[in-house]
Amino acid sequence: MKVFISWSGDTSRRVAEVIREWLPTVLQTVKPYFTPNDIEKGTRWSSDIASELDDSLAGIFCVTSDNLSSQWLMFEAGAISKKVDQSLVCPILIGMDNSDINGPLTQFQTTLFEKSDFKRLVFDLNKANSSNVLEESVLHTVFEKFWPELEEKVSKIIHSIGANDPRATDIRSDRELLEEVLDLSRSLAIQKSGGFKSHQEFNSLISEFLMAYDAIFRIDWQHTKSCLRDIELFVSPSGNFIEPKVDDEGNNWGNRPYLLETYRGLIDYIHKHNIDIHTRYE
Repeated sequence: MKVFISWSGDTSRRVAEVIREWLPTVLQTVKPYFTPNDIEKGTRWSSDIASELDDSLAGIFCVTSDNLSSQWLMFEAGAISKKVDQSLVCPILIGMDNSDINGPLTQFQTTLFEKSDFKRLVFDLNKANSSNVLEESVLHTVFEKFWPELEEKVSKIIHSIGANDPRATDIRSDRELLEEVLDLSRSLAIQKSGGFKSHQEFNSLISEFLMAYDAIFRIDWQHTKSCLRDIELFVSPSGNFIEPKVDDEGNNWGNRPYLLETYRGLIDYIHKHNIDIHTRYE
């Protein structure tokens, strides 16, 4: 499956190049197309770029603070959206948040450059590649292995431009103001309804936990059953599933550390923010 990677500007290009190199290590049958030429310099597209755009079944668009109004980026997003499902038009926000974007890109489901969001994007691309779909358990393992490499490289790019780009400061100030308004709105909603409105970080923690739970108790169920039969190998006599009290919580039980990590992170968040959710029987 061909994936067209679109960029505009130096920061966007650097991130696009890293993603172009990383993506086939996780989805080996995906063929990313990335033009090394700066299409913002006024030259007409060559026929091969137009052809690749037409042949691609998904598009990744590296969006930064300095290319929000790029006509080429918008054109390419529109061109691909006309021939594929909108879920396969994937703007990735680099050093930005959803509150920073406006215009045509708001019609698409954006991806923040963070682990849970990017993981969903990779899984969506895998499902779209109908002739070469990887098993979800395999894709989960591969993603977990290679994500730190991608995160480190892109984070270095973001940090290298953050201090030197005055526009980044402006956007951050606007974002902080908007977040204050949103926090106030949440507080008013909580007071009025007596409930809790989840926000992005909480949603991400819940998503990670549910994906881990699904990996162990559905996708990896046969292996999980074998581990449960020999539970004394994985849990000490004084421990339990959540607190096994063993040196190696994985110990050939591939997905359990992922589940325990996401469960503990979610519980810690609930306790830290005094969210009115019961986490254990008293």
